[in-house]
Amino acid sequence: MQPYISSHRPLSLLFIAVLLGLIILPSCDQESDSPSPSSGESSEQVVDRAEVMPRFPGCEDMDLPDDDTRYRCSVERLMDYVGNGISYPPEAKKNNTVGEAVVQFIVHADGTVEFSKILQDPGDGLGAAAEAQIRRMTREEILWRPGYKDGKPVAVRFNLPVKFTLPRDPDTGKIPGEN
Repeated sequence: MQPYISSHRPLSLLFIAVLLGLIILPSCDQESDSPSPSSGESSEQVVDRAEVMPRFPGCEDMDLPDDDTRYRCSVERLMDYVGNGISYPPEAKKNNTVGEAVVQFIVHADGTVEFSKILQDPGDGLGAAAEAQIRRMTREEILWRPGYKDGKPVAVRFNLPVKFTLPRDPDTGKIPGEN
């Protein structure tokens, strides 16, 4: 069983966990080169696995001992970014909807991010909330360190699971604010 990391927002009904094991793994077990789904005319090939996987920014200039440590640091930064940036949709909160949304995105060879699609949506806006966070990376022009294959930068497809749960009071088992 893979561990997961959770992110709590103080004084909020939001609890989002980004599953560490699935962020690190490529989007599928088989390698497949295919054109980017929304690039249309682009001839850029998108891979599911690279020799060196892309890294979320923030750790490249740190004095870290090796690439593995730098990669773990980038995963932590990504989890913080996603966990701190998503608000629990009001409809989902009202209906006590919980579950795991899975969004797919591409980190291009130039480090830009492109949303691809929602692969799994528990409903009541949870999938859209996860999608919005990936699209936010594009709006904020966040550049990743690209992935590398055969010594050249490549576009890499990721599946990012985001688990939504509402925290419960440990004594009563009720969701705070619930009647």
